Amino acid sequence: MELNVTVDLSGVKKLMARYPEIAATVQREKITSAALLLERVIKLLTPEGAGPIHLRDTIFHKIERRGISVRGVISTPAIYGEAVELGTKPHFPPAAQIQYWVEKKFGLSGGDAKSTAFFVARAISRRGTKGAKMFHRGLKENESAVMAILNQIPVEIKRRLA
Repeated sequence: MELNVTVDLSGVKKLMARYPEIAATVQREKITSAALLLERVIKLLTPEGAGPIHLRDTIFHKIERRGISVRGVISTPAIYGEAVELGTKPHFPPAAQIQYWVEKKFGLSGGDAKSTAFFVARAISRRGTKGAKMFHRGLKENESAVMAILNQIPVEIKRRLA
């Protein structure tokens, strides 16, 4: 699962052609700032799990340069990240994982944890799960801040050339 934001910086194209190194440096800096902002917000919006490693601990950003294009990605390698983001259709989840969650979340053990896990799994098999939409909400709630950062790119390139 990845979060992608595409911004048309056509005004920067001329500056990039004339000053590719400065333009690439500024792009990388500003895109990194925007990615860090989104990463922080998305992590705060991510539900806390019960495991020793939480989904929020796996969310990261990376900056990629392809030619004169610079791209920031906020992502998670966790297999269940998409299910947490989007929710799931009704399905019967693995009982062992639900039991582990019940034990950690509610402090139950033994038969109490096992029966509670079964009831949780049965509810998921009937209703599915609701998506947390942490990536979607994180971007939506911070789109203007991200755009403000990215719109500084041509100004910063010109400032460094002065």
